[in-house]
Amino acid sequence: MSVNKTKLNELGIISHVTSTNKLIVPSKKTPRIGSLLVNGKNKPIGKVNDIFGSTKKPYISIKTSNKFKKANPGEKVYISPQNKKRRIRHGRNSKKKKTVR
Repeated sequence: MSVNKTKLNELGIISHVTSTNKLIVPSKKTPRIGSLLVNGKNKPIGKVNDIFGSTKKPYISIKTSNKFKKANPGEKVYISPQNKKRRIRHGRNSKKKKTVR
């Protein structure tokens, strides 16, 4: 799985790996929890697990798994363009109406 590099937004640089194999990145931007993150070679490395720290300088915890490429401290991390904002609808017309045949 690879992603077009021209649409990547840089998130930050991996500072370290925790004992539970999560990557910690001081962030320039704040992605949504669950967003897919990729490395400089456009290979998925994990998903956003948690956001912590101050609002001016947030840190991102990235959960990795065996299906994702390994990442090392000092490597740049990018937000995948495949993360599309989903609009949540509320109210009367939020569910599709059944059609009568």
